[in-house]
Amino acid sequence: VSCVGTVGFDGRGLELGNGVANVRAAEALKGVQRFVLVSVASEVAAAKGWLPGYFGFYFKGKAMAEAAAAEAAGDANAYVVKPSFIYGGDSFELFPPRVASGYGAAIEEILSNAMITKIADVLPGLLKVALRPPSSVDAVAEACVRCAVGDCATNVMDGTVAINEAAGAEKATGFSDFVGGLSTN
Repeated sequence: VSCVGTVGFDGRGLELGNGVANVRAAEALKGVQRFVLVSVASEVAAAKGWLPGYFGFYFKGKAMAEAAAAEAAGDANAYVVKPSFIYGGDSFELFPPRVASGYGAAIEEILSNAMITKIADVLPGLLKVALRPPSSVDAVAEACVRCAVGDCATNVMDGTVAINEAAGAEKATGFSDFVGGLSTN
């Protein structure tokens, strides 16, 4: 399982940290039974024209990593988990960007609402991405584990819904839990 990657503002560093590092790891593991890679949601990559130019290196690196995973294990045994944004832990950070579990679960629940999903479906670029629910680090990890042990129905889990399905994750209830806590106090 590779979740090797980097964020930042240096284009070459983004390509090295997201692409070259994963390519080298995949080369070292060529012939492995299964290769699981945490990459980036297709909708995020499709919005690259909305982002500063250095993000092109980030997406190039992710594409390199996905190709290397397939080369290492073969197309049928390469698994790619593609979240848009991952939340988890107990703190907020800017670099690397981190959102705490409680807040992230609330946002996941809100953005998973059918009305929000329908609005996001018709919006372009980053507007669409901004309205997609983030993925819990626990769901991403569980999806990776299930793929690593051969318990995945598909090779690509693109976005929170697919990741949660692969992980067997329950629906996020962070917002409902927050509102419920208000009414009991």
